[in-house]
Amino acid sequence: MTKSALPAFPDWVPKAVRQQAKELWKTLPTQKDSAKAQQVLEQLIVNPLMKRVWEELYRKKRDESGQFFNPACLTYKSEAAAYREKARILREKGGQDNKRDAEYLEVEAQIIERLPQQPTNPKWNEQDHAVTTFLSRAYRAALYTEPVLAADVRAIANKLRGFATQLRDLSTVLQSVKIGVTEIYADKLIDIAMDCESDAMLYGTNDPRLVHRKRGDTIRKTYVALLFSATDYLFGKPLYNTIANVTNVVFSKESVGNRGFADDIKPDTVREMLRGYPLRIRPSFGRFFLRENKWRAAQLEATLHSKEKSQRLHVQEMIKKWDSKKPNGSD
Repeated sequence: MTKSALPAFPDWVPKAVRQQAKELWKTLPTQKDSAKAQQVLEQLIVNPLMKRVWEELYRKKRDESGQFFNPACLTYKSEAAAYREKARILREKGGQDNKRDAEYLEVEAQIIERLPQQPTNPKWNEQDHAVTTFLSRAYRAALYTEPVLAADVRAIANKLRGFATQLRDLSTVLQSVKIGVTEIYADKLIDIAMDCESDAMLYGTNDPRLVHRKRGDTIRKTYVALLFSATDYLFGKPLYNTIANVTNVVFSKESVGNRGFADDIKPDTVREMLRGYPLRIRPSFGRFFLRENKWRAAQLEATLHSKEKSQRLHVQEMIKKWDSKKPNGSD
């Protein structure tokens, strides 16, 4: 397909969004389905529903603070603040699970706010960067809305566990070859095996496209979940109105032709589609990393204990051999 000219921007499209849209337009020839990509991006630029989206993302509070109603949380400082706000809400709800998750978020907030911040384009502020990133993610997600089946995720996780078992077996074989470097090689294989096992534990747990079976409106539901993940990551919360508006733009007949949906979805429909997702799609991997780290620490401790035991037995054997060779009465 020959790339058409960039459509004229309506007056209500923010400057930062215009710049990002121009950059995305340049990449159209590289897309697998460039015709679909162009239709989707054009609608994200000109469809009147997008005016509501930009207004919501740039809306400011009416008080003297002048803060955004949906502030971006792209910098580590902002992200840490969003984590602490989530933790506060969880503590207010009460319950052991909410208290545990709040503790995870608070610990992560302490860690990430100490990280060195990556440089960004000084021309745009943090809100601009979040909004333009949202445009990019909304556009790219529309090109990859095929859901991921839970059965496929389990199959890949099982393969990783199988690789880990094979690596551990090979490590044992290497250790039986009594030359200096084989123990080093064996340790490296154990490290890779542990990585495979931890990846198997985490794989797919935070993929918003994950479904247990293909039934109903899976394409739009998958897209809604991808946008939910984007708004939660960029703005620290799900923006149901924004998700509904963008989904209706992307799946309009102007975007996808005869494959478009006759009925628009509402914010309440988005909430219904996302029922059960908040625990899976979250900025924090705390519950997974904590479990994985505890497991990994136990594995390392067991490995070290085994090596120490082996070394002790080796030393004891050497002492026995030395004692058997010593003359009687010698020290």
